[in-house]
Amino acid sequence: MKFAKDQVARQFSRAAKTYDHAAQLQNEMAQRLIEEIPAQRIGKLVDLGCGTGWALQQIAKLNRFELTAIDLAPGMIEIAKTRVPGAVFHCGDLESTPLENDSADLVFSNAAIQWCDLTSAISEFKRLCRPGGLILFSTFGPETLKEIRTAWRAVETRPNRVHEFESAQAVESAINQVGLQSPHVRSHTHQLTFHSVDDLLASIKKLGATNASSTRPTGLLGTGRYRDFRAFLEQQLTHDHRLKLTFECIFASCRV
Repeated sequence: MKFAKDQVARQFSRAAKTYDHAAQLQNEMAQRLIEEIPAQRIGKLVDLGCGTGWALQQIAKLNRFELTAIDLAPGMIEIAKTRVPGAVFHCGDLESTPLENDSADLVFSNAAIQWCDLTSAISEFKRLCRPGGLILFSTFGPETLKEIRTAWRAVETRPNRVHEFESAQAVESAINQVGLQSPHVRSHTHQLTFHSVDDLLASIKKLGATNASSTRPTGLLGTGRYRDFRAFLEQQLTHDHRLKLTFECIFASCRV
């Protein structure tokens, strides 16, 4: 899948100031990855797709790594710099970083490569990681936002307006394709609860998580169709005004 990287950068820069408030699940995913860092692992760590630096800040507390971080969105980088002033930051695409080959003992990437070409991103992980190094990353699977996808399909005849996510099987296949060792890929679904359609849609906007595919539908949607989309979601509210939104969280580890 091809992505409009300028769109990705803009949407996440716009969301930078509101991202942390809405990113509880992403932070929980990051914490799970951090807990997988072996106690004896030290050296240079590269965080690819660092966002606002929440995970990087937690890793810095370990006092075991020299930190470098990359993100495509300038707005995210500016916030991350205030959180972890001791890290080296680069604003750029994690599929093609300015870093040298074999420059990391540990490559870390949380909830970022869903905005990239999967194989290109994992190939870059391998390029950066030294022999014997560890790669830890997470992403989202195809069950993510399925409620939004279903609602659009009910009212829209054009191609899906919701971002398409790669499966755990595709992640493992890409790891094997680029020649990484000892892949361990697992996934689980997580549901967030909202009390109105407005709350749900506002949360997605705060995360900057809109469709960034280069083939996404463009042009005006029209108030009627958007009203139908909202009405479909309203019908999913339970009697106690609860609306579930599904995320499929994929976690992976591998070695060079």
